[in-house]
Amino acid sequence: MWFKVWLQLCACAYLIVVGSCQSCNDTGRPSYMVYGSVNWKCENIKTFPTSKANVNSITCLNCNIPVLDENSIPINFKGAIFNISSSHVKKIKENAFKLFTNNTHKFIFDNNEIDYIAKKVFSKFSQLDEVNLRSNKISKLEPKVFEGTNVTILDLSQNHLTNIASILNGLRVSTLNLSSNGIKEIESSTLDGAVFWVGRQWSTNRQMLDLSNNFLSKISPNTFQFSSDSNTLRILHLQKNMLSVIENDTFSKLNLLWHLSLEGNYISQMHKGCFNGLSSLRILNLANNLLTEIPFGIFGNIRSLEQLDLSRNSLTTLLPSTFSGLSSLTKLNISHNNFQIIEDSHLLPLGKLTSLDISDTKLHDFNLQKIMEHHFGLHTLVINDNFWICSKLVQMYKLINRKRMTFSYPSRHFDVPNLHGVACSRQELDSYDNLSFENFLSIISQDPIIEDIFDYQLRQNESDVNVNNSVAQDVSRISVMLIIVTVISVILFIFCIVKQVLAYLRYGNIVKSDKFSFLYAQNQDKVELLP
Repeated sequence: MWFKVWLQLCACAYLIVVGSCQSCNDTGRPSYMVYGSVNWKCENIKTFPTSKANVNSITCLNCNIPVLDENSIPINFKGAIFNISSSHVKKIKENAFKLFTNNTHKFIFDNNEIDYIAKKVFSKFSQLDEVNLRSNKISKLEPKVFEGTNVTILDLSQNHLTNIASILNGLRVSTLNLSSNGIKEIESSTLDGAVFWVGRQWSTNRQMLDLSNNFLSKISPNTFQFSSDSNTLRILHLQKNMLSVIENDTFSKLNLLWHLSLEGNYISQMHKGCFNGLSSLRILNLANNLLTEIPFGIFGNIRSLEQLDLSRNSLTTLLPSTFSGLSSLTKLNISHNNFQIIEDSHLLPLGKLTSLDISDTKLHDFNLQKIMEHHFGLHTLVINDNFWICSKLVQMYKLINRKRMTFSYPSRHFDVPNLHGVACSRQELDSYDNLSFENFLSIISQDPIIEDIFDYQLRQNESDVNVNNSVAQDVSRISVMLIIVTVISVILFIFCIVKQVLAYLRYGNIVKSDKFSFLYAQNQDKVELLP
């Protein structure tokens, strides 16, 4: 008998504990939005409990709500943010938010298991700032699932989408994140029904489409065309896909685009007209691809470009016409290529260049003096990880110091002959053909590191500095003397002018008894009384 009583007590205790854990409690925080509303902190629930009061905010811990519908959310939610991330949600049904008001601006569903979203479930909210569906199990969505949805940020990244055809029809969005999915193809009409708009309380330059980290192998011409004239797409991310060829007119409809990233693909060929229509482009990133050459005139249609990144490709030659048309370019990164030679004529079209990165380009000679004569605005230069000769490196360093440029040297090779961490050889090598930078370090490491390796050059610099200081002091003294002589001359000139004017006024009887005449008369009397 006592055993049965003990089991009943245990069962009651279990029910009490479970009942207390599976509940939503008011946190007691003040509710500024709605008088008499509550702020819930829910834990281990499967459905939200009913509430006569309006719910202003919800924090869900270790919840398990597989289906969001009118039965699992029987509450009047008045808050701005509905956040049930990491709550094992699998489905969002049509009437899930029918008791919500237009005050809701954000829906946060990240780190769930969502694989189904009903049509137009977010269409009743006209002031949405964000719908976050990151890190779910969405592999397929019904057509027009976002029809009538107006939202600033829609995040569908880190899901399992392979085809986005027709799911974006009727969507108005500012930032659309589709990165880290399994998208292999974008049909020419996929984006026709979507509108990239300014959004609520957002700047005009944040309209972004992120398709990075997918499996796109080809983009057909005019893929990014929109049926609506109100589209204002500014940023397009296509990095880390499987693109190999960029055809003519691929981006011809994106005349407002100012940032295009194609980094980390397998691009080996670009047609001459592939950048047609990009009249507003400011930033172009082509880093980490397989480019071996730049087609003639390819940059002629993007004259407004300000930043160009061609680093980590397989480029071997530059021509005077390579950068033709880029008269507005200020920042150029051509590092980690295999040029061996970069001449001033190659950079002549870049009249506004301020930053140049030529690190790891197999260079051993570089006429910086001539380049600086044609590029007065150049102030940042990156030259590390090349095959420099120490004496020439010193000369470049002197030029950079003289112009007060930024001598950027991110590498630190202090275990070999170097200048401030930039490795160099004491003498010119017999051959630089097929030489890697690692081999270069191995060769110069055989020379002992002597701290006064640049003593001769530094003493020469010091003598130059002393001579310059002496000349500067002489010039300074002469300048002071000239200033003093000029001041005295001006004072004497003014005195003579004033004296002549007073004499003219006195002898012309224009001024008879003024102060100046009285003083003059007194002076005359004193002169006459003198013996």
